[in-house]
Amino acid sequence: MKQTDITVNVREMTDRVMIDLFKRRIQEGEHDAKRLKGTWTEASDILESHFGKVSRIMTSNQKKLQTLYGIALKELKQVY
Repeated sequence: MKQTDITVNVREMTDRVMIDLFKRRIQEGEHDAKRLKGTWTEASDILESHFGKVSRIMTSNQKKLQTLYGIALKELKQVY
């Protein structure tokens, strides 16, 4: 296995962990996934409630995290 394959696998696993974290926090907060819009404000609120604050790294990766949040919402909406 090449180094790039390992890097891709780690990124995919990290993305899945973040999607699952968003899904779990949405369900624990008893939010209605159908009413959530997928905005950065919603995603950052979830990150802040989980980690205590939104770090500079999270802010610099805002687009990626918002995309993962959107995927989590889409997956939750498919379940309901």
